[in-house]
Amino acid sequence: MKKKILIVDDEMLILNGLSKCLAANDHVEIKTVSNGTNALHEINSYPYDLCFLDICLPDSNGLDIMKQIKDTSPQTKVVIMTAYHISGDMKKEIEDNAFHFVGKPFDLAQIKTIAELALGPEKSPEDNKIREQDSKTGRQFKRKSFTKPLDYFAGVFEDGELKLLTLRGDIVDISDGGIGIKTDYHLRPGYMIRFSSEIISHEVGIVKWCTPLNKEAYRAGIEFMKRA
Repeated sequence: MKKKILIVDDEMLILNGLSKCLAANDHVEIKTVSNGTNALHEINSYPYDLCFLDICLPDSNGLDIMKQIKDTSPQTKVVIMTAYHISGDMKKEIEDNAFHFVGKPFDLAQIKTIAELALGPEKSPEDNKIREQDSKTGRQFKRKSFTKPLDYFAGVFEDGELKLLTLRGDIVDISDGGIGIKTDYHLRPGYMIRFSSEIISHEVGIVKWCTPLNKEAYRAGIEFMKRA
């Protein structure tokens, strides 16, 4: 079954650009609307999996629409978009209710990555068998110890903006499903990670957990994201 994506923005260039970008995935259906009223009508009529939602709409505030979507369709993941500065109160609303935040102008590759993270990769029957076999051990993939420096890029939400930081850490362990790293940056669950190291065959991961080791270091678990 195809995943359904709703794009809400009053700029036709944004609607067309995002539609073409996301339509490259054969596993999705896309609908575009230009205001909050039509957005809520769509959400109340169909089970959307993902919604890209602009804050400044001609008939409403996108943050109010976001909260209504969460109330009426909690399974719909919302990605907030805006070209304007985000205040502290707005940031908290977004963090509490949205799946992610994207500042305009944005990179379409970033949009693709966010959609992949929100919708999840397509799983084959073979993937499901592996998951069933390893569920008895409490971990989907067996990790092996591996010590190696790692340069990586993290998409983080700071000062009302989505920023891409270049960071450095040390790999602690690795498997086909993810890695554990030691780093001096406090990664938050949900942060997107991009890898450039030849050691790691996957391009993108998502932080699942992060815990302090001491005042200057953290241990984080990152799950690899497979492309659909």
